Amino acid sequence: MEHPDAKKYVTHGLRKNATIELYEACGDDELVKAVTGHSSIEMLKKYGGQVRQRVLAEQAQEARNRMERNKTET
Repeated sequence: MEHPDAKKYVTHGLRKNATIELYEACGDDELVKAVTGHSSIEMLKKYGGQVRQRVLAEQAQEARNRMERNKTET
């Protein structure tokens, strides 16, 4: 990293923060992997941790809610 302030930061921490923020923004494993360069879901689980779990649970619940709404509309 060539930025003058780069030495103030630990790239590992920046990568972890990026993983968390990307999960909060989109929640998609493949998109997060594409940006952060992680090679496996296991690493995403390690870095994304509870945020990944929460985002995926919210998406699953929303899908379930849509399914229930569709049942009552038909």
